Parts: sequence; C-alpha cells; structure tokens
Amino acid sequence: MSIRVQFMGPLANAIRTRETVLAGAAGMTLRELLDRLEARYGAEFGHRVFRTATPPRALQMHTRIFVNGNAVDDAVLDEPLSTRGSEPGSSDVLIYFMPGASGG
Repeated sequence: MSIRVQFMGPLANAIRTRETVLAGAAGMTLRELLDRLEARYGAEFGHRVFRTATPPRALQMHTRIFVNGNAVDDAVLDEPLSTRGSEPGSSDVLIYFMPGASGG
C-alpha cells in the first residue's frame, strides 16, 4: 500500500519536510508507521509525536494525527491502517500531522 504523510506546523519545520510517501505492507499499524518515520527523521520526530522514548509510547497530547480524514488517538496505534483509495484498486493512506491548537 502507498502511504502519503503530510506534516504541518512546527513538526514540518523541525523535520524540514512537508510530505513524504512510503510503501507499507498490508496490515501495517500506525505504530509501525510512526516508528519508520522516527527512524527516517530522527529523535526530534519521536519527541514531537510520542510522550516517552520507552514503551509503552503514547501519543503527545499537542500533536493531532488524522488517518484518511479521521482523528486518531492511542487506541488505534496497534490496529492495521485502513486504506482508502482515490481510484479503484488503489490503497492510499493519507496521514496528516497537525499541531494541536493552543490559546490563553
């Protein structure tokens, strides 16, 4: 399956990219994808996405992840990524990383 990942805000600035495309195996989990992205972009990526460096690694509260337009949380980290293709027979997973909004 093809996985298109878009990064926004401070995360995109920290890793110096706004988009990447990865090939993933059927049944790949969000956690596996995040681990691959951390291996590619380094500890700064992991720090901004995960609360801790050691298992169990929960997601940061201030980073929002959307898979195919749906906001996800820790509950789906170990579930296979669902696919949604823009064309028949395609299996794209579109993931957005957005910083959580803050205010005062």
